Amino acid sequence: MVTLLSCGPGLWRAQYATAGATSVFSYGGAEIQILINPVNLPENMLPGTQLSRVYDKDVAGKADAYRFLNKTKDFIIDPSSGVITSSKIFNYEMDPIRFLFIVDTGGPMRRVLTINIIDAPEPPDCTADPQFSSGTATLEIGEDFPLFQSIYRVIATDEDFANGDRLVYTIETQLSGPKSGANSFGVDPVSGVVSLKGEDPLDFDAGYHGFQLALRATDTTGLFCQGTLIIKIRNLNDEKPQFESFPLDSINVTENMPIGEIIARVKATDRDVDSTITYSFKTQQEMFGLDPFTGIITLLQPLYLDNPNNSKTYSLEIEATDNGNNTGTYMFTVFVENVDDPISCDSSFSTGISASVSVPENVPASAPIYMILSRDPDLGQEVEHFQLVIAVRSREKLSLESCVGIITINIQNVNDESPVLTYMPDAPINIYENLPVGTKLVKLTATDRDVGDSVHFEFIGAQKEFSINEDSGEVITAYPLDYEDAATPKSWILYFRAYDNERIHSTTGTLTVTLQDVNDNLPQCSQDIYTIELPENTPPETLLVLLSCTDNDGTAPNNNITYHLIVDTFSNKTFILTNNELKIGFMHLDFDNAIFAGMHFKYTLFVRVSDEGSPVLSTIITIIVRLSRINELNPTGTASAFTFSVFENSPADTLVGKITFADADWPFNNIKYAIVGGNLGKPPKFYIEPDTGMIKLLGSLDREAESQYKIVVRISDFDNDAIPDPLRQRSATAQVTINVQNINDDPPVCNPPHLETRIYSIVKVPFIYLNCSDRDSPQEHLSYSIVGGNTNNQFILQRLGAGPPSLAIRQNFPYDVFQGVQNPMTFQLLIEVTDELGGNKASQLSATSTVIIHVFPWTTTQPTSSTKIATTTITTSILRKISYYWSPDNWFPAVLTLTGALFVMCLYAVAWCLFKDTPACSRLFPHCHKYQQSQPSLTPKDLGQIPILTVTLKTLASSIVVPFAEIYGYFPIAINVSHFSNTSFYQSDLRKQPPLRFSIVMPLTSKILIDLRNAAFFGSSCET
Repeated sequence: MVTLLSCGPGLWRAQYATAGATSVFSYGGAEIQILINPVNLPENMLPGTQLSRVYDKDVAGKADAYRFLNKTKDFIIDPSSGVITSSKIFNYEMDPIRFLFIVDTGGPMRRVLTINIIDAPEPPDCTADPQFSSGTATLEIGEDFPLFQSIYRVIATDEDFANGDRLVYTIETQLSGPKSGANSFGVDPVSGVVSLKGEDPLDFDAGYHGFQLALRATDTTGLFCQGTLIIKIRNLNDEKPQFESFPLDSINVTENMPIGEIIARVKATDRDVDSTITYSFKTQQEMFGLDPFTGIITLLQPLYLDNPNNSKTYSLEIEATDNGNNTGTYMFTVFVENVDDPISCDSSFSTGISASVSVPENVPASAPIYMILSRDPDLGQEVEHFQLVIAVRSREKLSLESCVGIITINIQNVNDESPVLTYMPDAPINIYENLPVGTKLVKLTATDRDVGDSVHFEFIGAQKEFSINEDSGEVITAYPLDYEDAATPKSWILYFRAYDNERIHSTTGTLTVTLQDVNDNLPQCSQDIYTIELPENTPPETLLVLLSCTDNDGTAPNNNITYHLIVDTFSNKTFILTNNELKIGFMHLDFDNAIFAGMHFKYTLFVRVSDEGSPVLSTIITIIVRLSRINELNPTGTASAFTFSVFENSPADTLVGKITFADADWPFNNIKYAIVGGNLGKPPKFYIEPDTGMIKLLGSLDREAESQYKIVVRISDFDNDAIPDPLRQRSATAQVTINVQNINDDPPVCNPPHLETRIYSIVKVPFIYLNCSDRDSPQEHLSYSIVGGNTNNQFILQRLGAGPPSLAIRQNFPYDVFQGVQNPMTFQLLIEVTDELGGNKASQLSATSTVIIHVFPWTTTQPTSSTKIATTTITTSILRKISYYWSPDNWFPAVLTLTGALFVMCLYAVAWCLFKDTPACSRLFPHCHKYQQSQPSLTPKDLGQIPILTVTLKTLASSIVVPFAEIYGYFPIAINVSHFSNTSFYQSDLRKQPPLRFSIVMPLTSKILIDLRNAAFFGSSCET
């Protein structure tokens, strides 16, 4: 029978044993039913989980009906109910992932139960730092800690790393205190390093004394672990004192301020906690004193301005220093104000006595009519003479340096005055075009000093554009004005007259009006929208479009046109606009961008064409730039050379390694992998999946024959260009080195396996050397021991260094041992050689070597009798050791399978001869008349005469593994597979339970021909 144990990633184990002629898979009797087969058991399920149930109606209800033929501690089958349960918690990453069991119920039928361990997502583990996971991880940094320097690293593990799982680190919450709202820290999503990111600075003085970060590590399935990091901020004396400034940085004092009076108090604040500030003058001051602790400034000397040595202004610069030697300065100005004594005037003027004057109305202007005497007590000033001049003026506040008196003047009216213009613009009046009709330009005013007389206004000459109100003097527009109209003047000189009621007296004047241009015309462009298509490798500064726009306004700056490019953040620096020329900027065009793909691979630009008038008028031009992709980048990988390792006993399809390349051309990473050279072995030992880059094992390895393979992989992109790929396809190559790791599969070999020598009994030096070696192990890993024939431990093994040992005598042989000095003695020693010294004993291999030693006594006496030396017969002693596994030679399973197949075929032939005419057995033993002749080979002539199945394979790989048969039948059939490249045939027996799968390696475009001439076994008809 064949007992299947288990299979793990890269490991299959099997035991073979023979028990007479009994086969594991026998047919007959009731069928064994398994409720669930195969069983998919998720990892981490608790022991005792019910997986499936076995039922056989022939043994139902018996106490000891069900069992596994192969022993296991991981699963239990209930002998009475057939319920199968697990007995431990499985780990997908550590335990085998597939188990095969032979279910036996005591009858001839057997069934195979398959149990697959399924990987289940497992949450990451953050307990590497217990303080972090418990929320007590605390560290302290200064508030001047540099940006982007590592503060803490989150350490999380995930058992799913071996299956390609990856962790992403994030900050879920970031709390600051006692002031909240700061967002100062960040975490690298790949490495988990926490650092300052610079968004909000660390400022202890602003209230950020500590932070509490909730950090999370999340895998690709959304599972996560989380911990808390507390960061305390250490306060530093890093703030300068800041002064509270005076209004206008100045203070005013009077010249008569007494000495010792407080002039002002300066105040500075320091954001650092518990900071003490002292004050001092930057330069020595004689006029002022400063309290170093309070900042109070006092007067030390008089400020009288009558003293020529005193100044009217003093500049003071004060320095504030904290206890951390941080300083701040403040400069302000002290203005000294003069204080004057009042003027003393003539008493008759100031009291109004005898200060009455009579003058005619037509007295000449500036004629003296009264004299006032005064004196100024201020030193250095002379007595001034004042003359009162009668003039028409408004009453205002009198100066402090004046005398106040009352003079009464009586004036008699005379009708001799002409109108006087009180308001007439001296400068030209500038008006804008497009003013509404009736807009007021100016109001002329005039007075007539004659009592009871009024003033009227009129234009001298006809005016179409303007009119004047006769009574009010308002000048308004009377006609629409357009600066761009050639018939409209650009300026006017208006003559007007102001006259009294009876037109006796009049006054004339001029008014200049200038027409100003108004920005009332939008820029006009020859085209409002442009559509441009160009390849992405268009060089910088290439001209895309030349804009042509004009403005109909008449004057500058209203008709001066400027162009402004409006771009989004993505298009910034990609395009430049110089005057009216739109060019590609210094940043080259990039079609290969995910953001650009979301923009449908086009840039939408806007150019605002504006004049320089007020208000600014603009026109928007839309420019759409569409890019076509160009295959301009070679595939790039994480490295140009890769090194992988694989055990030499790994089965076919084992993952050796994966090379990862990326292509930055859009669509991203659209690449294929292919092996194009190198040492693949004969036949090839490896193949690569073209889509994933995973290198897998194709055939068996032997490290002793070849320990290293070097292959060349070509990585080619495709569909990355608007032009068909073969014209611009790009590729890269990677050097892959595959090291074959050793597995102890060769036992030691001694050459020769049998040794024989003769020695004298007094020999004390080593007399024979062993020559043993092992293909898997160096000489120092071989151990030697005498396991048989060493009577009285007379011989020992001596070993110097790492070389093979030698045999030596432990002690001299006494003469009486030989029952006479003439009789020799023969020893037959069995020496065991074991590899893997100090390694795993379960994987150790050993061999034995037989050494025959003839020992002769050393004597000078002639023997008294002649005795013939007995002839020694070399025999081999067998060292028995119990092994857990038995691995036969490769030919043994094939011979065993072929023998079983021939035996079954013979049984079928006998049964066919006996039951072929029985109607009840016609389904199993039909009469066949076609294709009954034996055809040992398939020739091209026979292809048209038999039904065949032809499969054509097309692939980019140099070879491919083709599973060409998986046929469910009740009896063995022969399958002939023929290549067009050669005429080799493959034959195999297939059974239904379990179905067998075969794989062969075929060249490109090979055709598989399956001869189904024995397909009559599947039904009652021979037609195929």
